[in-house]
Amino acid sequence: REEAEVLFFDVRGALEKGLTVTGVMDDIPENSHLDLDLIIPFDDDWKHPKEDLWKYPNNWTYFVVKDGTDAKTLESKLNELVQKEHHDNPDLVGASMIIQSIADIHFHSDLKDEIKPNGNEKVIYGVGAAALIILLIAWVNYVNLETSKFLTRTREVGVRRIVGSTRGQLVAQFFVQYLCVSVLALLLAAVMIYLLLPFYPWITGVSIVPFSMGAPIPWMAAGIFFVVGAALTGIYPALFIVKFNPVLSLKGKVGNIHVAGLKKTLLTFQFVMSIVLLAFLFIVHQQLDFMRSAKRNLELDKVLTVYNTTSYTIFEDSLRKEKSLTFRAKLLEHENFKNVTASSVVPGEPVGFTYHNLTKRSMSTPDDGVAYKVIFVDYYFIPVFGLNLKAGRNYNLESGEDNNHNSIVLNESAIHALGFKSVEEALNQEIYFMVTWDWKKYKIIGIVEDYRHESVKAPLYPTIFFLHKYVGQMTYYSMLMDGQSNVEESVAKAEQTWKSIWPEKPFDYFFMDQHYDAQYKSEIYFGRIFGVFACVAIFLACLGVSGVTLFEVNARSKEISIRKVLGATLGSLIALLTRQNFKLVALSMFLAVPIIYYLSAEWLSTYPLRMEFPISSIVIPLVIMLTMVGLVAGLQTLKAALGNPIENLKHE
Repeated sequence: REEAEVLFFDVRGALEKGLTVTGVMDDIPENSHLDLDLIIPFDDDWKHPKEDLWKYPNNWTYFVVKDGTDAKTLESKLNELVQKEHHDNPDLVGASMIIQSIADIHFHSDLKDEIKPNGNEKVIYGVGAAALIILLIAWVNYVNLETSKFLTRTREVGVRRIVGSTRGQLVAQFFVQYLCVSVLALLLAAVMIYLLLPFYPWITGVSIVPFSMGAPIPWMAAGIFFVVGAALTGIYPALFIVKFNPVLSLKGKVGNIHVAGLKKTLLTFQFVMSIVLLAFLFIVHQQLDFMRSAKRNLELDKVLTVYNTTSYTIFEDSLRKEKSLTFRAKLLEHENFKNVTASSVVPGEPVGFTYHNLTKRSMSTPDDGVAYKVIFVDYYFIPVFGLNLKAGRNYNLESGEDNNHNSIVLNESAIHALGFKSVEEALNQEIYFMVTWDWKKYKIIGIVEDYRHESVKAPLYPTIFFLHKYVGQMTYYSMLMDGQSNVEESVAKAEQTWKSIWPEKPFDYFFMDQHYDAQYKSEIYFGRIFGVFACVAIFLACLGVSGVTLFEVNARSKEISIRKVLGATLGSLIALLTRQNFKLVALSMFLAVPIIYYLSAEWLSTYPLRMEFPISSIVIPLVIMLTMVGLVAGLQTLKAALGNPIENLKHE
C-alpha cells in the first residue's frame, strides 16, 4: 500500500496526477452521516488559503471541543469572531455559524446540502407511540377478558374462602396464574419474532443487523414492559375476585360489585386508539397517493436509464465521446427507441452539483448565498423528460453559439433568484457563471418551467441546465422507448448495444417511473407499519368487545332467559345487548377526531406540498369499527340468545 499509486482527476480542471496511497482506513459504518471512499487533501495550488476554507459554504468543518464546553456559548463566540475579523468581507456580511453534535445530525439537522439524507424523528416517535398504544390495548383487553370469566369461578372462590383461604392467598394464586400466562406469552412472542424476521425488511425497509439484535437497550425495555404488564394485568383481576361475597357466590350470585363503568371506559379507550391508528393509516396512504399524482411537469413513462458507473471525468476524451455518440446512434437505429439523452443526473436523484455565490447578473452584484443546482445535460435532455419551456428554446446542435458554450438554460426558480421579474424579462439577458474558478458570461436562451426533479418532499431549487463540455460528465444514459414497443425486447436491444460498445462495463439499468417512485419508500414502509399496527389494534378491539359482551351476557343471563320465555325475539335480544357498544363507538369517534386532526396536521407539516385533511379518514374508520363491533358483539349475543333458558332459570 505504501508504494501504490492512483490516478486522481482534480475537480477544478487541473491535470490528472498520481497520488501515493499513504493509508487504508476501515469502511465507514452504514449508520454514519459520512459517505466516502477516499480522502484527498487540499493541495498547495488551491486558490484560497487553507486556513480560510472553513468560511465557504461548500465545506464542512469538524472540530473537537474540550470536556464541559457549552455548545451555545461556543457558537456565540465563533460568530463574534467572524464579525470582528471579517467585517469588511462582503461574503461574510450577516453570515452566522451553526454548530451541532455529530450524534444529532441524523434526526435533528435540517440544513441545506446535507451529506446524506437524514431521518425523520417524528416517524420514529410515531411508530413507538403506536406500538405502546397497542401494548396498552392488549393489557386492557386481558383485564376485560379475565374479569368477564370471573362469573364462572365465583363458586370456586366461595369454597376456597369457606375452607380457610385468606384473601392474600387468593390474590397470590391468581397473580401467579397471570404471571404464568405472561411468561408463556413472552416465549410465544420470541418464537414469533424469530419466525417473522424474514418479513421484517419488507415491512420496515430496515434490515436486521447483528449489533441491533445484541444491543442491551431493546431487551431491557422488553423486560421492563413484561414486568409492568404482568403487574398491571394481574393485580386488578386478583383484587377484583376476592370482593365476592363467599356465601352469595355459592348461591350463584355475585353480590354488589360495580365494574360496568370501568369496563366501558377501558373499551372506549381501545376504540379511540384503534380508530386513531386506522385513520392515520388512511392518511398516510392518501398523502402518498397525493404526492405520486401531484403535477410534476415531467414525463417518466417509457424511459429506460442506464447508469455508467465509471464515466465521470471533466477532461475531453475523443475516444470516450465517440463511443457515447456511437451508442446513441446505434440505439436510434432500432424502432424501439425514439430519443436518447446523456446527463450527469436524472429525475429522482439528488443533484450533486450545488453552487453558492457562483451565479450573478453582473460582477458588481453582491453575493447572496443562494444555492443553485447544476445539471449537466446534452441537446436531448429536455425533450426526453418532457420538460416544458416557458420561454426561449432548448440547446441546438446546429447553433454555434451553443457549441461555443456561450448559452445557458435556467428554470423559473433560478430566474426569480437572479432578480428577474418575469421569464420574458430574463430571456436573452446575460448573466455571469463561474466555471473552473473563472467568471464567464452566458446568454439566457431558454427558461424551463419548474418541475419536480425530486419528490414533493424536497423544495424547488434554482436549477441551471448546463450544456456539458465533456462527455465524461454524463453518468446516465436515458432512452425514450416507443409507446408501442415491447419493454422486454427494448431492454434486450439496449443491453446488446451497450455490450457491443462497453463490454467491460455492467449493464446497470432501471425504469425511470419506478426509480422516481423509490423516493417515497419511507412513506410506503411507514404505511406498511401502520397497516400492521391498525390490523392488530382492530383485532384487539374486537377481543375487547367480545370480553365486555361476554361479561354482560353472563351477568344478565337470567334476564335474557326471562325475556326469551316471555316472548322476546332473537333480533330484540341482540339489539338490547349490542346497543351500548355502538354508543361507545360513537363516543370514541367523537374523542378520536381531535387527536386524528392534530397528529395528521403535525405529520403533514413535514411536507412542502401536502393534501388537505381528508374527511374520508374519519368516515371509513367509523364504518369499519361499527361493522367489526356489530359482527363480534352480535355473534356473542346470538350464542347466548340461542341457549336453553331452562338452564339459567332452574335454580329459581
